[in-house]
Order: sequence, then C-alpha cells, then structure tokens
Amino acid sequence: MDRILLRRAVDEAFTVTGAGTPPWPDPHAGADVRDEEYSRCLRPEKYRILAARAEAWTQGLCRLGLAAVEPAADPAALWRRAPETGVGSAVRLRPVRADAVPLVFGFSAIGGVPRTGVVVGAGEPATTLGVLPDCGCDACDDGSANLLEVVDELVAAVVTGTFVHIDAGRGRTILAVGDDWSASNWDDARTPVEEAVAEARAGRSPYDVVRGQAWG
Repeated sequence: MDRILLRRAVDEAFTVTGAGTPPWPDPHAGADVRDEEYSRCLRPEKYRILAARAEAWTQGLCRLGLAAVEPAADPAALWRRAPETGVGSAVRLRPVRADAVPLVFGFSAIGGVPRTGVVVGAGEPATTLGVLPDCGCDACDDGSANLLEVVDELVAAVVTGTFVHIDAGRGRTILAVGDDWSASNWDDARTPVEEAVAEARAGRSPYDVVRGQAWG
C-alpha cells in the first residue's frame, strides 16, 4: 500500500468535507482551566470537524478502490457492544481484500448537536477502538489538531493492518497501534502487555482478538 498516496487522497477530500468545519487552536495554551469550563461546552458544533475527517477517509479509501461504503440502517447493530456515547448514525467501510477487517465510523451528538462525536471501530461486529472527543467539555478541549491526529492514527492502523485489540474479559483490554499500546485493567492479567500483543499478532492468544491484514 502506498501510504503517501493514501494520505494525499484523504487530505484532498478533506479540503471539501472540512470546508465548513474550521480547526481551532488549544484554548488553554498559556492559560489556566476555569472551574466553570468543566460543566459546559459552549460550541459543540466545532466537533463536526471529526465527522468531516471521517468522511474524508471514507471518500479517499473508496476513491482508491480499497473499500466500499455501507450505510447502516441500524447503527447499533454494527457493534459488539454499543458505544457508551450512543450513535445516531454509522457507516461501515468494507475492504476489497477478503482477509482485512471492516472499518466502522459511528456518529454521536454532543450537546444535542448531531455528528459532533465520532466512534472508530473495527471488525464485524465492530470493536470500539476510539471515542472522540473522549470528553466534550470546554475544560478538556486542547484544540482540534490532537483529535484529528488520533482519528488518522486509528484509521491508518486498521487500513494498514497494524492494529490489534485484545479482550481478556472483565474489562481487561489492550489496544496496540503499531509500536504503541494502551491497556485497561491489565494489572490483573497474568501475561505482560508486550507479550500479550506479540501472542495476538502471532495468532497464539488465548483471548478474544480483533486484527486484520492491510487493505492493499
């Protein structure tokens, strides 16, 4: 897969899909967070930039012939476990390559504004890889650049086959994206994180694993 060509296709699509959703800087750069910011989101509509980026990925992947898009009549049915944020709409990108796993974008509402939150998932049914923003309050806002970077990293990891999600039950999970990983409640597991990731990528994991091949 030509990653430069892929990124160029996504960025070109984003000039159109993101035309009405401008980026914004970190509002707390050099400033303290105020107490009242924790309980409010004055401009939830700004987070539509996330859906615009998801749409750019959708268009770019389809334009390059790597996937076909499938709108979901029942968004909740696409997921292993329904995302806690709830999704009002969703699309599934089905890769042309048979041994690759589908990519799912779910769209939720922040402050009642549709398509301001994005859930990135992989698999069929989909496992949640990321929920953006993880908190939509003004206090946690550090600008749009970091949010878009996370979307790009998660989607690229699915498309290039470099992600693995491990579920050992009882809330014990690992998400590895390339050489990076994050874990929840893994202190109770017998296997160190790095070893668990290596076993999963080698097809020897005793746990529930979601992973796939590169799309092209």
